[in-house]
Amino acid sequence: MSLDFHPKKTEVFCFCDGENEIWYWNINSATCTRVTKGASAQVRFQPRLGRFLAAASDKGVSIFYVESDTQIYTLQGHPEPVSYICWDGNGDALASVSPNLVKVWSLTSGGEWIHEFSSTGSQLHSCVFHPSYSTLLVIGGSSSLELWKMTDNKSLAVSAHENVISALAQSTVTGMVASASYDNYVKLWK
Repeated sequence: MSLDFHPKKTEVFCFCDGENEIWYWNINSATCTRVTKGASAQVRFQPRLGRFLAAASDKGVSIFYVESDTQIYTLQGHPEPVSYICWDGNGDALASVSPNLVKVWSLTSGGEWIHEFSSTGSQLHSCVFHPSYSTLLVIGGSSSLELWKMTDNKSLAVSAHENVISALAQSTVTGMVASASYDNYVKLWK
């Protein structure tokens, strides 16, 4: 369903499957090092440090301490299944997306909910923190990008694709955001 490489331990990656399991693999030995319950939609290692793993399953997100495989936070509050998660560049905040709601959580405040964006129209599918503006979250919808300034709770919709925006990525080097859509196009935004 989803996979991610550890940012520091280059030999480690993990993935989640449809059985709500998280599989950790060692690339060098080509072996599974452990399997744990907790994700059926998406997994993402904390950027830079990799101390935490965010795992989306059903209507919530679990945060695991990677070394001990201990669940330290359960982030709940979505009325529908969470389909997408992303970390901010520092690994201090996490955004979670369900069809009509985006929540941003602070890991420096014990997994506390700090911002919320509700869709008034199209369903939401993906998100990424802007690489140059830390208070701006880019949200992929049915055909548009929502540029949400979290501190002011203001958003701007930008027509972007002809179909669902299924994935977003960002580059801190170029300051660009990339969007991928079911319309078979990938677009770059500056």
